[in-house]
Amino acid sequence: MTSPSAAEHPNHPLAEPHAGRRTPPPWLFLLLYMPLGMLTGAITGALLSFLLRREGHPMYGIANELAVLGIPPILYFLWSPLADFWISRKKWYLLAACLASAGIAAAFLLPDLSSLLAVALLFAATCAIQLNSACVGGMAAALVPEEQKSRVSSMMQVGNLGGGALGSWGLLLLAGHWSHAVLGLAGAAAVFLPALAVLAADAPSPQRANGQTGPAAQIAGMWSEFKTTFLRWSALPSLLLLMSPLASGGAIGLLPGLATDYRVSGTEVAWLNGMAGALLTAAGALLLALVPKRADPRLTYVFFGLVNAASMGILCLGPTNPTTYLAGTILYLVSVGAGYANFTAVVLQVIGKAGASACSRYSIAVGLGNAPVAYMAAVDGLGSKWWGTRGLPGIDMIVSALFGLLYLAGYWLWIRPPRTQQIAALPEPELAPSSAD
Repeated sequence: MTSPSAAEHPNHPLAEPHAGRRTPPPWLFLLLYMPLGMLTGAITGALLSFLLRREGHPMYGIANELAVLGIPPILYFLWSPLADFWISRKKWYLLAACLASAGIAAAFLLPDLSSLLAVALLFAATCAIQLNSACVGGMAAALVPEEQKSRVSSMMQVGNLGGGALGSWGLLLLAGHWSHAVLGLAGAAAVFLPALAVLAADAPSPQRANGQTGPAAQIAGMWSEFKTTFLRWSALPSLLLLMSPLASGGAIGLLPGLATDYRVSGTEVAWLNGMAGALLTAAGALLLALVPKRADPRLTYVFFGLVNAASMGILCLGPTNPTTYLAGTILYLVSVGAGYANFTAVVLQVIGKAGASACSRYSIAVGLGNAPVAYMAAVDGLGSKWWGTRGLPGIDMIVSALFGLLYLAGYWLWIRPPRTQQIAALPEPELAPSSAD
């Protein structure tokens, strides 16, 4: 237990995250997360796919290249601890943005975007931008007070999803008139310019666990923080929620395949699952900003997850016509966006105070959310294989609704805080004392 005077020090991890530092406005995190959406959603997603297809590459080859570029978001917890060492998270963020922008510009200077060198450069850029994401999570843990974390989480996902949508729209418009080199420079600028917003953040210097300066002591202290964050009973309900099927978005890539069964035109599918779809998910993420600040993010996560299950119920139980498809898909995309923003709020709640390893713990907690995307896509595929058109949304609805209702029952019986407690926040882990650089 620390003394009151120690806990009041602005760089102490047990101090309030905003004590002694300016709390950034929520919109700043929208800008800080936008480079991630620009690169992973627009540049290595929509733009790359469009250019490769226009140049005559087969779809299976394009899918393979995009799958390779999808590896860094799964494995970035392996290098995200870098952001907890040596220099401040603000400087790591700017360095990562510079490296990502340089990788994009260099890749698009090459005549063939499917070449090994081009893929390697884009892969490196994606690795760098994931470090960027970890830095934002660490800064949010260090600077944002508990009652604002839901709103900040909403802004982060609006920046991510909105950046992907706006970037795709702008770069695809340019793609019809300009060369690869110009597109590369435009993409690099779209990643780097929003990243300059980090200069307005009052980010703390890196902290050294237990006040030690040696790498071994630092790593030992970080391991202690990992244990107190993840290996405790009070964190288990939130960790289960992060790995749950609720609002996972696993069916996003499968819904276009159902369109023909609901007699939806190709143009409507393209809009709904392209630009309009990205804007719908961003709008859903913005909904979290309307939730009362002191609401338990675990409960709101379950609520949006049940809304998401209801959207699949529309597709499963409604008539197979375009109205059913449009209503179900729109509600699905909006609820997925809200779920993604709420997911970030739960992650910030789990990691608690920044300590000396906020970026590392943030990336691990976010990595837990990749599992539901994969296993729900597999489950939905089995539903379609076994029961046809209605089987895909039907099994998604049943699995999500069943988990959500069981979680609510468990929350009411075992997790619910006392009536006198105003906010059902996860108990903070007792992080190791530390000092600033």
